[in-house]
Amino acid sequence: MNVNGIGAAGYPAYSGTRRTEDSTKNSFGANVQGAKNVVHIDPDALFSIQDVKTGESANVYRADDYAEDNPVYLVKGIDQNGNEYEQTVDVSKVNPNSCSYTELLALNAHTGDRSDSNFLRMAIMKDKTNGASYHEKADYMAMAYELMNDMKTLGNWDGYLRYGKWINDILTFCKSKS
Repeated sequence: MNVNGIGAAGYPAYSGTRRTEDSTKNSFGANVQGAKNVVHIDPDALFSIQDVKTGESANVYRADDYAEDNPVYLVKGIDQNGNEYEQTVDVSKVNPNSCSYTELLALNAHTGDRSDSNFLRMAIMKDKTNGASYHEKADYMAMAYELMNDMKTLGNWDGYLRYGKWINDILTFCKSKS
């Protein structure tokens, strides 16, 4: 008994898997070649990050006059207009409920988490701003709580705990400086 031809119209049953051609691989090369962003990522920085959407980059360093009682960081990078910038951030004065991304990066570097998951967490936080500049203020704690809730909804308990620890580290430092 032959069961060929019982499959979907035009496709014999048991014919194996079919591959659909994707034009993505052709356009990917063109997109990479067309990119005009200049990236300045410094391996000597405490923390470095770059936003592909805006072309911005940031490198966080301890300032020359840094001390435990003077937690000042220097953030250098490229802004969304392609101009180099240098910003001094006193993390003891940063309010994570209303701060720029560069201030949050300095605060994040100060709390000491420089893991790969922390890098990803900071990239996701930037993505939540929907393309806002590194220098525009936002409520990053509200975004972090929202992401933490997303992790809970998805059942990603590891992510949930990581966001919870990150929030706790930031808020503990902010409360200790008041």
